[in-house]
Amino acid sequence: MATILKDAGLSEIIDGELERVAAGFEFTEGPLWLPDGALLFQDLKADRTHRLGPDGTCAVLREGTRAANGQTFGPDGRIVFCEQNGRRVSTMARDGSDVRPLVEEWSGGRLNSPNDVVCRSDGQVFFTDPPYGVEPAARALHFQGVYRIDPRKGAGSLALEADDFERPNGLAFDPSESLLYVCDTARYTVRAIPVDGAGRLLTSKGGLFARLEPGVPGGPDGIKVDREGRVYVAVALGVWVFEPGGRLMGILATPGRPSNLAFGGPDRKTLHITAVDAVHRVRLRVEGVAPPFLGPDRP
Repeated sequence: MATILKDAGLSEIIDGELERVAAGFEFTEGPLWLPDGALLFQDLKADRTHRLGPDGTCAVLREGTRAANGQTFGPDGRIVFCEQNGRRVSTMARDGSDVRPLVEEWSGGRLNSPNDVVCRSDGQVFFTDPPYGVEPAARALHFQGVYRIDPRKGAGSLALEADDFERPNGLAFDPSESLLYVCDTARYTVRAIPVDGAGRLLTSKGGLFARLEPGVPGGPDGIKVDREGRVYVAVALGVWVFEPGGRLMGILATPGRPSNLAFGGPDRKTLHITAVDAVHRVRLRVEGVAPPFLGPDRP
């Protein structure tokens, strides 16, 4: 069985060992499962996107990614991804071709360093913009934002939804899509922010969901949720799993600090984890929430 720290019920939903499925990279990020059984992920520091096939073979899908980071599916079925060093959000075909910029500026200023991205089922795109990929002197925006794009209205619809984070990072919707969880890496916190029907964040009604204290450096990075509302956060020590009310169920220990997560498999019960130089996976007894524009509900 996988190693569980501070176990308060987490072991009851883990259904196997933590398995390393790929290794030898510089810094893995942005896992995204495809209906054909493959897993796409980034080697951020090597500027490459990799495709891990269902047979276990790993190949370079794309090079020169400008430190591509988090990624998901857009309403047109294309992949939407963040370029940390490219300082923009872009899209590409699922085979890695036909890369197109989606948004690069807000209010005339170049974005800082888009990090993670999620889509709501109405097609709206939300992303975080910390400054990891830009030197201080080159910054045009002196805040770290959470933004929303409505593709139905074009890139000009970019809206700044929150600007009071220190280092906004991973983000994920709860199963009802009425709540957006946002990690603040520098503050070691996860905030839960209500979302109205139009997609606007009701920041005045949001609050602290969890404060993470691993005791070693490494604040919350990627985040995902399962169908029953549990929240999975990549933090130092491993994947921290919380009940919907914020109670810690335990920590799934990983060999290196995890950066991001993705549910996959035909039943969405396989949790994929990127962690430093490797990619891991573990089977769960619960189903994760998949991106709404993944494709056929079952391959």
